Amino acid sequence: MDFNLQAGAGFYSGSDSDGLHLNFALTYRISVIEVGGFAETGGEPFGESFSGVGATAGVAWRSPVGLRLSLAGSFGQHSYTGVGSPGWDDGPGVDGNTLFVGARAGASWIFGPGPVHFELGLAVAVEHDVTKESVPYSSIHDPVYMGETHLISIGTTLVPVSLLRLGITCDAL
Repeated sequence: MDFNLQAGAGFYSGSDSDGLHLNFALTYRISVIEVGGFAETGGEPFGESFSGVGATAGVAWRSPVGLRLSLAGSFGQHSYTGVGSPGWDDGPGVDGNTLFVGARAGASWIFGPGPVHFELGLAVAVEHDVTKESVPYSSIHDPVYMGETHLISIGTTLVPVSLLRLGITCDAL
């Protein structure tokens, strides 16, 4: 049994954008069953960005020597800002919210004797927005539409990768 708090940094890739990604997660493990929640944010410099909150449930295994592996399903909500904004001096883009489902996997190494341990690892996730939003948008800065109204779709499939995850694991009694 343990509690696990982690912060991660890396990148994400989506169907129409790529950028930097940060996330925070808190989980509780009993035997091999693990449940928890997370918050994340990401974005392109001078472009669109997103934030999300979600819950996870899955399996986690911790070896006696320090290896920890986890695999979980997830669901939650993404909030997007600046979608359709092609750059820092162009129109502001549009904002919207979507619901997502996904999967998360992680591998880490737990250091030191208990009951509180330092943890270092990496993680990857796939998050698919199951709801999509089409938002009307008009900008005089847009060289393609020159002020005409058109629809911008909000919602994608994101693949966040945490190349570095730092954490603390607390053994529960």
